[in-house]
Amino acid sequence: MKVAVLTQGKNIPSTRFRVSQYADKFNSKDINLIFYHAKKSAYPPVSKWQRFAWFISEVTHRLGQIRTINNSDIDCVILQRELISTLPTLERFIRKPIIFDVDDAIFLRKKGLAAKTIASLASHITCGNSYLADYFKQFNKPLSIIPTPVDTSRFTPKPVSTEQLFLGWSGSSSGFKYLYEIESGLIDALSACPDWKLLIIADVKPRFKQLPDEKVVFIKWSPEVEVSAIQRMSIGLMPLQDDPWSNGKCSYKMLLYMACAIPCVVSNVGMNKDILQQAEVGIGVENIADWGAELTGLMNNYELRQRLGCAGRYLTEEKYSLDSASSCWFDIFASMTSVTGAPS
Repeated sequence: MKVAVLTQGKNIPSTRFRVSQYADKFNSKDINLIFYHAKKSAYPPVSKWQRFAWFISEVTHRLGQIRTINNSDIDCVILQRELISTLPTLERFIRKPIIFDVDDAIFLRKKGLAAKTIASLASHITCGNSYLADYFKQFNKPLSIIPTPVDTSRFTPKPVSTEQLFLGWSGSSSGFKYLYEIESGLIDALSACPDWKLLIIADVKPRFKQLPDEKVVFIKWSPEVEVSAIQRMSIGLMPLQDDPWSNGKCSYKMLLYMACAIPCVVSNVGMNKDILQQAEVGIGVENIADWGAELTGLMNNYELRQRLGCAGRYLTEEKYSLDSASSCWFDIFASMTSVTGAPS
């Protein structure tokens, strides 16, 4: 079976973790993934004067990819979100059965026009959590909930050591806004526990307003260092706002920490809350004002950190591993073999 994957970029997290990491598993079942990435990015450049040229370039690039797919022996297409961020454009010209894979609440953008358009074209919809699935049920298409899985053979617990103690956060700089909201709590916790520092793994260094630079260690993200960098953490952080967009998040930061047996302190919203209800893997924070106290309590309790970390690793292996998610995809691909022609 040949499956085309239209992505928003080669190193975009949804590409790497929701599709690319399955390649070996799928190959073992004679399912061949063929990737068609955005030319530069599906997201517009920051400078508005560059956007028209970017749009024309991306649409032309995508049109060529769709022509190639339509004229090939591809069996189906995995479409990750919109080809052009927030806009429906060329998706309707795809003449192969579409699996629409959703890992964010994209229906909140531009009144959901792109999400509705692509969902109506899809033969199957896959969602990263139940909140997303609840929205897409209205389209009456076959639907599967597949959490973004963790390669638990790669993200593993670190050896016990006496290295620097770190509060840690990993992700794109677009998520810094959530860290900035809890800055006062971070300052309180790091002041109460002076042996600790804050470790940030991202594309650029954050700019805190009050947190001293000497309390922050920055590691520039790359695929080569992401595992070893996360393993340096003693507590993993995932602050979010309590809003519809955050409810659509698939808690992947949290799952990566858990896979490495790192206890989590997270905002008690959305999928974060669902995971915390499944096992005692971390602490859910209800209010921004509570972050300092919750962090300090866990930073001062080694035994609790060990217990939460072990429980997190176990839960990840049981419910959120690459193996468990692969079996769900195999069922979907099997169902797609009965779909003929373009989706209605």
